[in-house]
Amino acid sequence: MIKRILIKLWPYISRIIPEGVFKEKVNRKIYLKQLFYKNRPIWRVELAKNLGAKVGKNCQFYSLNFFSEPYLIEIGDDVILSGEVKLVTHDGAVFLFKDEIKNVQGNYGRIKIGNNCFIGMGAIILPNVTIGDNCIISAGAVVMNSIPDNSVVMGNPAKVVFKSQMYKKLKQNSKRTIINPEYAHPTQIPPDVARNIIEKYFQEIPFAKIPAAKKKSKLND
Repeated sequence: MIKRILIKLWPYISRIIPEGVFKEKVNRKIYLKQLFYKNRPIWRVELAKNLGAKVGKNCQFYSLNFFSEPYLIEIGDDVILSGEVKLVTHDGAVFLFKDEIKNVQGNYGRIKIGNNCFIGMGAIILPNVTIGDNCIISAGAVVMNSIPDNSVVMGNPAKVVFKSQMYKKLKQNSKRTIINPEYAHPTQIPPDVARNIIEKYFQEIPFAKIPAAKKKSKLND
């Protein structure tokens, strides 16, 4: 309760406080507190910067799993990190050999993500990996090696499956992609409105068909 009152009064209090490190820190804390309630993805971006990661412009983070060395992470502009994405900058398994490798202090690696990238839900980016510009990392992918520009990668270990432009064509021609000025992006309208619009849109779109061979085997079970 007291903190809320102080936050509300801070714009007036700050007028009589001289410029300096203290004032900057308080302004930063209040900004992050307000951002936490207003825009959680942007709040995570700002928190990542506070932790020491280098982050570009117009990014959105729906998870923030940077673990113990965020200062080894560099992320470009227009990057989306989906939920449960993990950026791992160390290999703790090396300590298994602490008795055989004298004075071992750990194994580390930087991570660099280029501009205009989408990292899917649950993806894991391992140490010493560079992801180029305009890349799509699929949900659940485990990225062990660096990825060139304009690539779509899937799997464990993740491999390039096709170019980003191919992904664009596939989604552009998919019935499941909403391309209509009447439909706003779900984040721009209330959740209940978004649900009604999306459910209505997808009522007439069937599920993917079961391949004939698999369907036959199921009937025989």
